[in-house]
Amino acid sequence: MRPRVCRERLNLRLSPFTDAGLLSAVPNPWQIIQGSFEMAPYVVIPDEDDSDRYGPAPIGHPLLRTPIVLAYIGPDHFQIGSGLRAAPRSIIRHLCIVHHQVMPDYDLQLLQTHEEGTDRLKHYLRELDHPRPRLIVRLHRRMISAVMPDPKGYRNELIRPGGWIDQAERMEFTPEEVMPEHLRKEFFSLTRFLRHCLTLPETCPTWSKPSALLRRLGTRFR
Repeated sequence: MRPRVCRERLNLRLSPFTDAGLLSAVPNPWQIIQGSFEMAPYVVIPDEDDSDRYGPAPIGHPLLRTPIVLAYIGPDHFQIGSGLRAAPRSIIRHLCIVHHQVMPDYDLQLLQTHEEGTDRLKHYLRELDHPRPRLIVRLHRRMISAVMPDPKGYRNELIRPGGWIDQAERMEFTPEEVMPEHLRKEFFSLTRFLRHCLTLPETCPTWSKPSALLRRLGTRFR
């Protein structure tokens, strides 16, 4: 099991966002756990636009594409909390195989908490579209093409000049007014999620933590 992210390391990883003024403080581990439980149903249950985003793909149905996505990303695909323990490679692969309707603020910000994260993403995107890619990259490209419609066009949105990666590196993220209405704004980006976590209780008695987490888990269904 990967060790828990320590507070000092987390402060360092999130410093690009605190320095840019996108995050005023870093929530404590208990606040992040609560926020992760509250966000979990939104991550696990397919979004309302799922069929629109994946329908044209050869294997776009969630039950059919999930095994391919899991084989491509690996165990980190089951990271349904904050994502802060996910490895950079897993985040990069997630960005390449999961179709985002608009700029994927959350995953790009998550990658920015790792050293040279966006540079590694750009390198991998160029590998995927190389005219003569390595055998393993050809396999990855086929897996992506099986579950995502127009994957090359999607990758271009990430890597083109002025595209999503460039915007993230300039700390320019999606304005609230253009976010899809069916998504909770608090969970649209890592910084928004962490700001929401800062509003949650900083501590509670150990005996009441299970019930507190269950209440957070059921927020979507109220």
